[in-house]
Amino acid sequence: MGLSVGVILNPRSRYLRRHPAAIGRLHTLLGDRGLVAESKDEDHVRRVAEDFRAQKIDVVAIAGGDGTAGITIKAFAEVYGETLPPFSLLRGGTMNTVSNALHLPRGTPESRLSVLLAATANGRLPPARQRSTLSANGRVGFLFGTGVFQSFLNEYYARGKGDPSAITAAETTMHVAASALVAGPFVKRLAAPVTLALDIDGTSIAAAEYIAVNAGTVSQVGLGFEPFYLADRFHGAFHLLALTGKPASIALDLPRIWLGLPLRAHNGFDRVSRRAVLTSPTGTIDFMVDGDIYQCHGPLVVESGPAVRIVSL
Repeated sequence: MGLSVGVILNPRSRYLRRHPAAIGRLHTLLGDRGLVAESKDEDHVRRVAEDFRAQKIDVVAIAGGDGTAGITIKAFAEVYGETLPPFSLLRGGTMNTVSNALHLPRGTPESRLSVLLAATANGRLPPARQRSTLSANGRVGFLFGTGVFQSFLNEYYARGKGDPSAITAAETTMHVAASALVAGPFVKRLAAPVTLALDIDGTSIAAAEYIAVNAGTVSQVGLGFEPFYLADRFHGAFHLLALTGKPASIALDLPRIWLGLPLRAHNGFDRVSRRAVLTSPTGTIDFMVDGDIYQCHGPLVVESGPAVRIVSL
């Protein structure tokens, strides 16, 4: 008898928004093998988690992007505790960076669900990877960023006019790099330094200016760039990267970041950490988690999140 699969789909995700008929196809594909639920908000996903647990769902499949995955994992962790079911990432979002970083196959949510159903038809769970998450101000995900990471996303979304793509990301990256090399007004706006005091695993670092303070439990941030090259080597921790150099100098390190190599020392520092506290003299910090943008009033705590298993299909 095949494993039961619970599908959580985000109807507002990029693919399902463009192809609403795919929702019906997902229902048809699943048939009597499990349950399908549409995510509405965090409280609703928590109730879905309770239903899935009551129905003894074996695998949770997520049709949506990185943000949908983070919200789902957080809600399920609150309901299941440490006995989380394995998750399968079906893609379909504006950002599928986590799936790319884990080298999961590309395809539509329907095609990925078909593969999952076939692989679990014998009642056995396919290979799954243990993966750490992080929590930033209670928002669970795999990637966190302040400063230029957060402002880059604002520019990316604005250029994409609500529907950005990989081409939009590449064009934005090239514009930022070109502006950085000539110290142009565009990069000065996006990479304006932010003043932050840091506490990293109990070690205090006095307030200083940073282009960005970022963290990841997956190596990639998109377009093949791998700033968090230590993320795959540790469980229950994240790779923290603080950028302190000038934009032009950091731009010259982009080839190193793409190759998964450390920044030059004068451009920043990194740590493997379990907990970091960021404090701004203004009391407000803008940040992103897995592509979604938030604002924190008061100290921002970034810490290790729930451990999850991601099906390697």
